[in-house]
Amino acid sequence: MKPRILCVTLMWMCVALFGLDAFGIDFRAVYQFEYTKDSIRSIKGEDILNLELCDGHSFCFSQYTWETDSLHATPGGDAVWRRLLTAALEKEGSTTTAFPHKRSTFLITKHYTSDTIRVKDVIDGEIYEYDTFKSEFCWQLCDSIKRIKGFEAYMATCHYHGREWTVWFTPDIPFNDGPWLFCGLPGLILEAYDKDRLFSFRLTGWMSNPNPRKDWLGKGKRTDRISFLKKDYQYLKNLPRISNAIIGTNAPVGGDTRYLDGLEPDFKR
Repeated sequence: MKPRILCVTLMWMCVALFGLDAFGIDFRAVYQFEYTKDSIRSIKGEDILNLELCDGHSFCFSQYTWETDSLHATPGGDAVWRRLLTAALEKEGSTTTAFPHKRSTFLITKHYTSDTIRVKDVIDGEIYEYDTFKSEFCWQLCDSIKRIKGFEAYMATCHYHGREWTVWFTPDIPFNDGPWLFCGLPGLILEAYDKDRLFSFRLTGWMSNPNPRKDWLGKGKRTDRISFLKKDYQYLKNLPRISNAIIGTNAPVGGDTRYLDGLEPDFKR
């Protein structure tokens, strides 16, 4: 066995037996998350996801959502946010995004010794939480290899909750985790995209992280995955009309709404 492979194997065994505390270091993986908002007009949305790898578990969330919630939580933060929104509307009109606003609202916690994945998410200001499971990922390993960010990465595929996914993972970073719900491979997932290229995740940063962020939401209303996704779909479908009524704008309603099916379209069956 080559020395590099032996080193990776020993690190992986150490993580499997003792968890992240075996290294005494917390890490953060940063991903660019891109999602299609209108495939007809090639309109994309972008987010930055942080994956905190710490203390026997991981925590995934949007950097923009964390910043927006942090602003609202500070004294006078609501007033600052309203001033920034007003200035953006005056400068760019009703389609502006040049003010602090949330992107992905999911907060995902995975414990390495449990099959359960805890998801918290928000609909119209109300917090919900539900569980899904790592064992629902049935990965097929492929022969393809490529280099990503200097790491040797291997391809795997999976049909998961209504979409066909291709991912690239590296045993050089020995954590069986990834962005969003992805997990269960012998190495960190560096890239992921669905068959139709409506959604993609791409690693942009990997670093030690002495101050990992924690779940900042309170306890949510318990539900199940399918019920939440159905409710969220209806809310997002009506959101343009709601926003127009609240802000007093007349932004267009309609267009390509396939992105509303989300990452897990199996709720529509």
